[in-house]
Amino acid sequence: MDSSLLSLQDRVALVTGAGRGIGRAIALTLAGAGADLVLTARTQSQIEETAAQVRLLDRRAVVVPADVSVSEHVARVFDQALSAFGRIDILVNNAGGSTLMPLLGMSDEHWDENIAINLRSVFLCSRAAALQMMNQGKGVIVNVASMAGASAAPTLAAYGAAKAGVVQLTQTMAIEWAPLGIRVNAVAPGFTQTDTVEGLLWPTPERREQVISRIPLGRIGQPEDIAAAVLFFASDASSWITAQTLPVDGGTRW
Repeated sequence: MDSSLLSLQDRVALVTGAGRGIGRAIALTLAGAGADLVLTARTQSQIEETAAQVRLLDRRAVVVPADVSVSEHVARVFDQALSAFGRIDILVNNAGGSTLMPLLGMSDEHWDENIAINLRSVFLCSRAAALQMMNQGKGVIVNVASMAGASAAPTLAAYGAAKAGVVQLTQTMAIEWAPLGIRVNAVAPGFTQTDTVEGLLWPTPERREQVISRIPLGRIGQPEDIAAAVLFFASDASSWITAQTLPVDGGTRW
């Protein structure tokens, strides 16, 4: 394969949840491939740190603090992105999160919050991006789903249901928007090393070893592993791929 197919030189990528963990790794990987970045998350100080690292790679970065589960915030993000760059070539829907909660103890608010940040945000941002991309005649959307959307786990009902919805939404968007020149795919991370997930899923060394014992490749994933898959889908290397969800989980036996 021609390695230039992975180049994103002078393209504009918008990454949600870009302040830390997987989102920051995605932003830096895309910048390393040549993209300029629009970075959004709820905590401004975190996306400012990401932006500083993007600029060290000689790429431009615009920071827009926002809650992308809120329509008005999404409109502001896209307005500022277009004001700064005039186009959006790539959208990465990475914003998300969860807390562990058994179903019988789950409040309405907990359910709604999980659906909002993990699924509603994907719909809102993708719709806004597609309206711009259709005018450009092309564009790429990459959604960050989760293997929790494909395999049930106790205390992750709301998160898993939302991420399963992301997979279905990815397929529908891809089919509807293919005639507009827009490709839509998703990556589904497995156990990945981030500060948030570590405290939830392997709070002790013993639990960490139990997790690793289920991964044939023998290690927990790193944010850069997920970012590499996102780069593939964002680039011309995947130009004949759409409506797919790629597990990135080391072959985990779920």
